[in-house]
Amino acid sequence: MSYNSNYNSTYRGASPPLSYYFLPRQRLNTLLAVHSISSFLIGTIGYIHPSTAMLFFSMESAREFGVARVLSRLYCSLIFAQGIMIWRARKINDGEIKRVFILAYFLCFLFSTVALIVEHLSNEGIVDGKFFGVAKIMAMMGLTAGYGWFTFFQPPTVFALAHHSY
Repeated sequence: MSYNSNYNSTYRGASPPLSYYFLPRQRLNTLLAVHSISSFLIGTIGYIHPSTAMLFFSMESAREFGVARVLSRLYCSLIFAQGIMIWRARKINDGEIKRVFILAYFLCFLFSTVALIVEHLSNEGIVDGKFFGVAKIMAMMGLTAGYGWFTFFQPPTVFALAHHSY
């Protein structure tokens, strides 16, 4: 089994080295896999425990908490479903379709990041500025940068499915 010219394993089923996941033809797949797994985790946790929304947003009354609980479950359902789409998109061999996915995610995370930063800077107490609020903004900035990199700086060959013998 051979993952690249620098790596040969004599063990059947052996995992590739960490450097394999950062090869030019593998970076997009790695980003999509990490994003997908994160979406599964966040979607599941947020749906089962919608009170985790309090880590990111300030709620002052029981009614606000109830509204946040419903919105959190709806949002987390979408996040989980997004994880499924991303996981499956990794296997798309049509580079143009994959490129559209990447552009759409770049725009989604760019606008989401701007919205969170604007709300954070308005200091109205809606987006909590504690650790988890700032961490959420940083995560959104990271996703924006990751998808932006593939949107603007990667050649079309990166979007085609790499064929591996494993």
